[in-house]
Amino acid sequence: MEEKLCESLKNRELPDYLLYMGTGGAKNWLKLNGSETFPVARRLKDLLEKNIESIARFIPACMSLVSVGVGSGEKEKILLEALIKKSLAEKPASGKVPIRYYPIDINSQLLDLALEKVKDLPVEKKGIVGFIEDMPLLKEHWRLPVLFCILGNTFCNYEPEFFLQLVYENLEQGDLFFFDASLLPESGSGEEAHAARKSVLGTYASRENALFNMYPLLQYGMAPEDFDFELSLSHVDSKIGALCRTRKSLNILKDTEIKIGSETVSFREGEVIRMGFTYKYTYDQITALLDINRFDILKAFRSKDGENAIFLAKKRI
Repeated sequence: MEEKLCESLKNRELPDYLLYMGTGGAKNWLKLNGSETFPVARRLKDLLEKNIESIARFIPACMSLVSVGVGSGEKEKILLEALIKKSLAEKPASGKVPIRYYPIDINSQLLDLALEKVKDLPVEKKGIVGFIEDMPLLKEHWRLPVLFCILGNTFCNYEPEFFLQLVYENLEQGDLFFFDASLLPESGSGEEAHAARKSVLGTYASRENALFNMYPLLQYGMAPEDFDFELSLSHVDSKIGALCRTRKSLNILKDTEIKIGSETVSFREGEVIRMGFTYKYTYDQITALLDINRFDILKAFRSKDGENAIFLAKKRI
């Protein structure tokens, strides 16, 4: 991973997946995940807990649970407990739970944490280190049918056309697709639109999120005063019209260099390191994207404030 980091920084890029790597990446993500100023994951977990009984009604008890980007595995544990309860209720005589759990993450330490959370649950477990892009290979490890999960707002961190096509091509008939999203607040007037943008920027430009994004450079010795984290919102074209997307960058404030392994990476004042992004969809934009990419929604839940949603869908044959 040091080689990937070095190569990326030489190209003045810092892909988001590098933020999650190693012991420091896992520790920083867990800290951000529990931060009061970055409540994205916490609110999505609350929405899942409030609607878990209704969600479980639409999921066959025999399904394997596959979750990519599992993180600490909190939401997956909620799902598994509901599916176990349903399975035992439907087949009380057997006393067996025909459920398999496949947590997947690029950080093996987060994977261990997710498996530890469910060690006492009566399900078969197999953790896999991998990326969503590896899905054609990953699916060789799990037993069909699957409930394919992308939780924690991860759906919004990919280009929608690429992501939905990848999922569509690798799900089989009978599989289900389950994901959540932190939504762009609905806006009507110019004043409401401004308030919505301010809300988004306030969350993603928080000090905790900034430190999470700056960590790789700080880890290898760059001083905080040598660079700055910048976040902005932009609109990008899509098949369903303009979409709102965050733009992240690290701006170099003075000449400096860092050492990664045996390599030295030099930076000059004024250079910009490009980072990842997060889409901020409205509810209607997500439903439109699913329809265009041949997914049918089985059930969707929205929080009372309209700022978070959960979707259960299946591919249209």
